[in-house]
Amino acid sequence: MVRPKFGVGIMALALLAACAFQPPTTVAPPLTVTATVTSVPQPSATAVLTSGPEARASEYKDTWLCFTVKVPTGWTADGVPGGFASFTPETGQSSFRITNVALEETTLTQALDELRRGSLGAFIQEVKDFTVGDRPALWVTLSPDNPDSSGIKLVVLVIAPDCGDGPHALFISATEADQEAFKMFLSQIRFI
Repeated sequence: MVRPKFGVGIMALALLAACAFQPPTTVAPPLTVTATVTSVPQPSATAVLTSGPEARASEYKDTWLCFTVKVPTGWTADGVPGGFASFTPETGQSSFRITNVALEETTLTQALDELRRGSLGAFIQEVKDFTVGDRPALWVTLSPDNPDSSGIKLVVLVIAPDCGDGPHALFISATEADQEAFKMFLSQIRFI
């Protein structure tokens, strides 16, 4: 007959006793996560052909930035909804751009301060009151020796009306265009 060694039996008994006096463990129920999908408005921009007494023209509409532009025949329009839109005559020499400054509520003074802090700030020659599509605006003339690589010569800051997210600032710029051509382009902008 083989007798168990005394030390092994005591050790086994000690382990069993230690386990017997441990608090019971509980298993937590599985975690349930509920996700609700909400509809987030997506920005849109469209170019629609319209007809009128003159030659056919198109309309560029950005519902996120709340504006439309009548685009003359032969011009090209391109953009990213909620970000920017660019318009170029068929000659391709000058171009006009509408850029979002911020989708949050902004004043003309804040938009001008932001422009002054940026790379164009040192080249601002004159700032005067202006109107775009019945909205108050600021006409900013830059010095002709502006070395800015984008070629921006004229700038207008305007506050687009509240069309869902509150009024927001737009930066409208012209490259290689004279003041009359820029004013003609600005007269084609309407706010929605």
